[in-house]
Amino acid sequence: MLDRMRALNPDVPAEYLVQARAEIAAPKSQDALEENQRVHDILVHGFRGISYLDSAGQEQNPTIRLVADRVEDNEFLAVNQVTIRSRDIERRFDVVLYLNGMPVGVMELKKPGGRAADVAAAHAQLATYVREFPLAFQFCVLSILSDGRTARYGTPFTPLEHCAPWNVDGDGRPVRYGEVLDDEHTGTEIEYLIEGVLNVERFLQLRRNFVAFDSTGDGLVKRIAKPHQYFAVTKAVGCTVEAVEGEGKAGVVWHTQGSGKSMEMELYTHLVAKHPRLKNPTVVVVTDRTELDGQLFQSFDRSLLLPEKPIQITSRADLRAALADRTTGGIYFTTLQKFGLSPEEKRSGIDHPLLTDRSNVIIVVDEAHRSHYDDLDGYARHLRDALPNATLIAFTGTPISFEDRNTRKTFGEYIDKYDLTRAVDDGATVRVLFEPRLPQMRVAESVSDADIDRAADEAAAGLDDDERARIEKSVTVLNRLYGAPERLQAVATDIVAHWANRSEQMRAFIGGPGKAMIVCATRDICADLYEQIIDLRPDWHSDNLSEGTIKVVYSSSPKDAGLLAKHRYRGAEKKQIQTRLKDPGDCLQLVIVQNMLLTGYDSPPLHTLYLDRPIKGALLMQTLARVNRRFRGKQDGLVVAYAPVADNLEQALKEYTATDREQRPVGQNLDEVIALTRQLIESLDALCAGYPWRSKLGAGDQRHWMKAVYGTVEHLRAPGTPGNQVAKGEPTLADRYRTLANQLARAWAVSSGSENLAELRPIARFYEEVRCWMAKYDAEQRRAEGGTVPAETQRLLETLFEQSTASGEIVDIYAAAGLPKPSLSELTPEFEEQAREADNPHLAIEALRTLLTEEVRHTTRNNLTRQRAFSEKIRELMNKYTNQQLTSAEVIAALIELAREARAERDRGQHFSPPLDEDELAFYDAVHENESAVEQMGDDVLGKIARDLVQVMRRDIKTDWTVRDDVRAKLRSSIKRLLIKYKYPPDKQPEAIRVVMEQMEAMAPRLAQEQRDAA
Repeated sequence: MLDRMRALNPDVPAEYLVQARAEIAAPKSQDALEENQRVHDILVHGFRGISYLDSAGQEQNPTIRLVADRVEDNEFLAVNQVTIRSRDIERRFDVVLYLNGMPVGVMELKKPGGRAADVAAAHAQLATYVREFPLAFQFCVLSILSDGRTARYGTPFTPLEHCAPWNVDGDGRPVRYGEVLDDEHTGTEIEYLIEGVLNVERFLQLRRNFVAFDSTGDGLVKRIAKPHQYFAVTKAVGCTVEAVEGEGKAGVVWHTQGSGKSMEMELYTHLVAKHPRLKNPTVVVVTDRTELDGQLFQSFDRSLLLPEKPIQITSRADLRAALADRTTGGIYFTTLQKFGLSPEEKRSGIDHPLLTDRSNVIIVVDEAHRSHYDDLDGYARHLRDALPNATLIAFTGTPISFEDRNTRKTFGEYIDKYDLTRAVDDGATVRVLFEPRLPQMRVAESVSDADIDRAADEAAAGLDDDERARIEKSVTVLNRLYGAPERLQAVATDIVAHWANRSEQMRAFIGGPGKAMIVCATRDICADLYEQIIDLRPDWHSDNLSEGTIKVVYSSSPKDAGLLAKHRYRGAEKKQIQTRLKDPGDCLQLVIVQNMLLTGYDSPPLHTLYLDRPIKGALLMQTLARVNRRFRGKQDGLVVAYAPVADNLEQALKEYTATDREQRPVGQNLDEVIALTRQLIESLDALCAGYPWRSKLGAGDQRHWMKAVYGTVEHLRAPGTPGNQVAKGEPTLADRYRTLANQLARAWAVSSGSENLAELRPIARFYEEVRCWMAKYDAEQRRAEGGTVPAETQRLLETLFEQSTASGEIVDIYAAAGLPKPSLSELTPEFEEQAREADNPHLAIEALRTLLTEEVRHTTRNNLTRQRAFSEKIRELMNKYTNQQLTSAEVIAALIELAREARAERDRGQHFSPPLDEDELAFYDAVHENESAVEQMGDDVLGKIARDLVQVMRRDIKTDWTVRDDVRAKLRSSIKRLLIKYKYPPDKQPEAIRVVMEQMEAMAPRLAQEQRDAA
């Protein structure tokens, strides 16, 4: 690192570069994300913390660069198997990527084919590293996860569901995995990801311009662009440069809702602001709704990427003053209506006044549709009158209507498209399923379909003082059709029952009930439906804004009376409800709305939408997209439609891509999922046919139920079960069960509300219980093997625990095996006999392994040699059992013997005179590994070496010697002299020195801390 700093900063004296490096690396916080943001800012902008007097006596305060702008002036290095250590922990990173000596990337790679070795496990492992070694990630720009088949990238702080593939070619076009390109490219995910993300030119671009931090009330958030965002933004910037120098029409970016359009607008604003050919432009972000304006402004206001803080325009006068007075720069947010004329200007028939004729003004319009703007031609004219030389660009989440030619005429052609299907395939969003549940609704003969459509359109436009009479008439139509008391009662009853089941099914995937939105036709219906629901569930109601399970949010007026006035909230109070709806830990679960929150509002835990209003076109698609956000293990959003919108959905999809119309990632009918559910249960029945679990249910009580579950788990996991001895890389019987049961759980989460599946409910519940217990044993195995438990598995286990606690059953792997939970002092011959005769011997083996692993970790926590020895013995035993080289009785006996040996580990040092303490014993084991040394020197001499090694270490541990080459060299020399003094076999000394140094590195942080505490 210092060498590159010298090369990049030749005018700065070397001693000040050494000082700068020390200050950059010195942590200002123990929080990994805070440190990462601090160092990221230095990597991008340089370091300005050093000042000195030059030879002429002038004070210098240079900006010290760590990274060069030109690729060829930087040094890139990938290093595998990088070991880091702390007081009690040693970890080995698979690959670390260095830029100019700084660790800017981490790759966590899992062995292909392993059951516990997938991308989720790699992500969990990386999260463990961040938790254990927060300061190791100061410089880290991004992380890469792969199991050989799947590959994802993100940052070390990115949730798994938001890690992305790089599945495009060099031009941003989607690729097809598995297509062999040439002798060196087999078309795997990891190949495309490495060539995309680790292309050195692109990596530097990502680091500088496509990594963003947000400052939120809950702390920092780090984000990195996904491939569709990277290419859309770079194309948009290029089109903008051409448009500024041409006709002022940059074009339209169509990226489907939920795919990160707000971040694209943020990255775009950042890049155009610094582009030299754009001359420090003024950026004006325009929306058509105050609510949307506020939400988008907040997302920009949180960003630490932008060159200056955005300003939200509050009035027409503020807008005119801001744009007229500004000559460069500025990021402004305004609604489209503020470009309108004042009443006086309308009456006099004059044009909109000129605000500026500068060409370095960029108008960024969000959701540029005629259906949204009503009078796009008029506003486009006002924009041109006010800013005649400005450049316009539009970002939209829904495609431009075939009939909306004026949008393209105003903004230009498409810059980039990212449709619904790609977003779901990439994991940017989840698919949205459609379940029609139509209550009977009688329509008066005097009301036509056209009247209903017109009423819906007019209500959706919101109340307008100039047209109040006509709008109120339309609202009356909707109230009569959708708000009939008996109909609302039926809808309320169905929602309460459906949500009870749906929210419970989602717990295993997202760790809680999640959230739902209920969309009604009018404000009156919203208020009436609330009363119907709390009549059924009075415990859901609360007058306190920060409490209660259900709330109502709509635009209100001081003139509101009766039930309408009950839900009249100020702006800040509405924001509080919106915040609660985003918080997965808040007790608020359902919100009833009419128009608010249907566009631009993101609540990732929101997974169910109850739609009870006529709606069509772009607004329909935007509304459905409220439930398509990724969140933890959420795989699907569900729309329960009480209003007849199926035909409108078909019509809206006609304007999407051919792939979207064919795949239907939004609007797939639930009947298809119900059919899949039946098929999966049939497949699981066939898979479990070797164990008669139905006959074990007996009287159907909880005890017999759990006995059948435990027996099925034993059958699926036991090595001797047919189907569990397979060729390497092939799925075992247990693997196939996991796959099918996971698919069933996800299908059941959206289909279980259907009456068509009522007879399958007990069977689905049984297979889900088995899935939970399989996950519990998988988690125990991961821990025993030193791995980490993925977040999704952890959520499943928490659900199992909650259910078991509620039912009075204790989640205990020993009880499942038919054993009492022992301590190591209770491993008597009687216990061994009991284990061999257990109802589920394989589960007994897994329980014993867990007990033994926990004890070994405790007794050998500071002794690498013994830790590795015990772990290897356990691994070897389990491998022999899995391969059926040992019977269950033999492996139980061997595990119990190992457990006794582990218990005796505590007292091993007492056999020496004088006794060896824990640290001395660790070094004794390190030099004892060599058999010839043991034969020649004996235990007493090796014990003396161990005591002296501890003294050497305590003497030299005055600083973090693991990063001081001089101290390491001194220690190595001291160890060598000590071995020579005691005549340790010369040919074995290098290996002994290596093992002793490893042990010292593992022990050093603890001893150093003890010395600091003593001082």
